[in-house]
Amino acid sequence: MLATQHLDIGYGKRVIQHDLNLTANSGDLICLTGTNGTGKSTLLRTLAGLQKPLGGSIQIQEKNITQLSNATRATLLALVLTDNIVVENLTLYDLVATGRFPYTGWNGYLGQHDRDIVKTALEQVNLWHKAHYCINEVSDGEKQRGIIAKALAQDTPLILLDEPTAHLDLPNRVEIMLLLRRLSVNTRKTFILSTHELDLALQMADRIWLMGTQGIKTGIPEDLMLTGKFQEAFGNAAYHFDETDGHCKIEPLFGNLAVTIVGQNTAALWLERALHRCGIHVTHDAALRIEAHDNHFVVNGRTTHSVEETLDVIFGR
Repeated sequence: MLATQHLDIGYGKRVIQHDLNLTANSGDLICLTGTNGTGKSTLLRTLAGLQKPLGGSIQIQEKNITQLSNATRATLLALVLTDNIVVENLTLYDLVATGRFPYTGWNGYLGQHDRDIVKTALEQVNLWHKAHYCINEVSDGEKQRGIIAKALAQDTPLILLDEPTAHLDLPNRVEIMLLLRRLSVNTRKTFILSTHELDLALQMADRIWLMGTQGIKTGIPEDLMLTGKFQEAFGNAAYHFDETDGHCKIEPLFGNLAVTIVGQNTAALWLERALHRCGIHVTHDAALRIEAHDNHFVVNGRTTHSVEETLDVIFGR
């Protein structure tokens, strides 16, 4: 679907990333992530043809995009940016219908085939029931789904998205990522999105492009975690990525107090999180031992019934 060869990206004569050899297959959901300033948006804009590569080539379905007209390129890829749309009287239907621009000619006339595609796109993002709502009458999450539907209506094999969950609350961030996961499976389109949602990317992406100052590491999420690539890209002395579950773990911030937790259940997990937050080290051989049961704790023979009460006993409050 997509291949870059010895691609250099940047601005003017300044190269941000050098010699990128990337591939994406049909139906892939690829999450592009990395620290700020490593060139995520620059890469997406270069792949979309909005700025020229400084070296190398980009091919979509074996066609070099730098040699294609804008009209032809618009039938191969769609781009979803984070810019807010503020046309008050524009309905969701009209917004999605603009995705048909490569096919409707200069007058923008929608034939029955175009209208069917617009309806299908709205149904795919569960917005057909709000097709005639103005975009200022729907939530931010619904507006973002409408913008994704516009890209679907463009009917391209490749869709690029620049931080599609930016400025959304947690439920909508999860919903958008789940939507993209379903669409990649059901439509076999290729989705490449930049994101800072590391937890969601680890759970949903087929592949991750992990950008650092020294290039891009690519692979499935599990391999990148097992080989320590996430720690290399994001970790430091204050926190690390736990290889057992992929979550970012904060190192104890202060204090030398250590405890041992006896038990392997949900209560033990959340107690350990609370102890880390309070600067208490969890080890296997501490003098202070806490038994974690499903509905209570035992601290040196004293029973407590909540994490908060357990902390009070530890600190002598």
